[in-house]
Amino acid sequence: MPVRDLTDSDQNQAVLDVASALAEGREVAGRADSQDPAVAAEASAAARSRRRLSEVTGPVHLTVVWAMYGETGRMVPRAEHPHGEDFVRTKVRQLDWLTGGLPGVTWSIIACDDGCPARPSSADLMTDIAAAEGYPREGHRSVTVLRLADVIESDVSISPAFGRLVSTDQSRKGGSILAALATAVAAGPARVSGAGRHVVCYTDADLSANLAQLGSLAAPVVAGDKVAGALGQRYGIDGAVLVRADGPVTEPHSTGDKPDKIIILFRHFVRALLIPSLAHVLDTQAGFKGFDSAALGPAIGQMESFNETFDVELLIHLAQRYGPQALAVEPIVFTEDFAATNFPSVEPGPRHLAMVQQVIELYDRLVAPIAPVSGEAADLLALLRTAGLDDYVTLIKHLRAEDRDDPTLFDRRWPVRHLRDILGR
Repeated sequence: MPVRDLTDSDQNQAVLDVASALAEGREVAGRADSQDPAVAAEASAAARSRRRLSEVTGPVHLTVVWAMYGETGRMVPRAEHPHGEDFVRTKVRQLDWLTGGLPGVTWSIIACDDGCPARPSSADLMTDIAAAEGYPREGHRSVTVLRLADVIESDVSISPAFGRLVSTDQSRKGGSILAALATAVAAGPARVSGAGRHVVCYTDADLSANLAQLGSLAAPVVAGDKVAGALGQRYGIDGAVLVRADGPVTEPHSTGDKPDKIIILFRHFVRALLIPSLAHVLDTQAGFKGFDSAALGPAIGQMESFNETFDVELLIHLAQRYGPQALAVEPIVFTEDFAATNFPSVEPGPRHLAMVQQVIELYDRLVAPIAPVSGEAADLLALLRTAGLDDYVTLIKHLRAEDRDDPTLFDRRWPVRHLRDILGR
């Protein structure tokens, strides 16, 4: 069993209990839970989040969205499924804990079924849970369930590319996230009664990122008009904690000890050179991001990607519209949850290469017309354009072999001449 077991309801509650004590300045040293490093790290992050949210001024509404596909197992308690996290009820408790006693802060949830094939589907099961728990359908503490198929068939205008979707098979999660984000943005003024700020967050369906940390994303967005989005970072920056099966780690171990370390660093190397405005965002794929609703709306209308790197396109639009400095990075505590995951491989393969190719496609479409790369970046681009799967696998395996515990992480840059030599070019 992992040190931090997301299927353990007692442990999930212990995080909030310890966080309450920390937020109130009470002694927790005697509690057994506080001696668990994973629980303590998550509780500390939640307490910090609560303090930051309590310091913001004016009404704030938080909308949390996520996509669902094949989530019926994790949606129920562990007694009903071995991977059961009871995540709907648990996320509600996390948001209630975060906002309780803060009269100016309200919240809502919007989940979107991406065409889940299970019967009952993820949407059906979550609808039943929401009804059984008596969650409101609108306003504060409301829980809404969308079906992407219904959104596609409707006349709702999200973006021109979204309007061309004819099936959930074309979505790859991104379509569901965008549908939920657009619904949140459209409903924003009504939810906050036309006053205050509206922060829209998207996360994953599981419990890897405790929503009690949402205050740390909302605070920099609400603090002024300069931050359009706050991006949770699982690794790479001070304060980020990655909880593995054997316990929490920070850098250099968070990334340095990963079996897919070179895959991650190589992808960042490509992204940083081709899309410089996002070079400071080390963890673009983390499923915990918060955005100013007013800033988010125009970016959603430009979206064309629905694949694994839809996050990157969204960030490019925001950086181009508001400047790279409008994207703040915030450390979070994140628990790795590989049970029932849809992307478990740590070996270089087609999906990893596809993510690199998607970065190139985004560069071609969004960056090149404005600021085409030159020099070393242009040489890298030329090399990658002709690299097939065998070339990519060869590169990653060779770079792994020569790594020899090199302590350089996200600052790593490989000379293109060296990459050519590896491939015999």
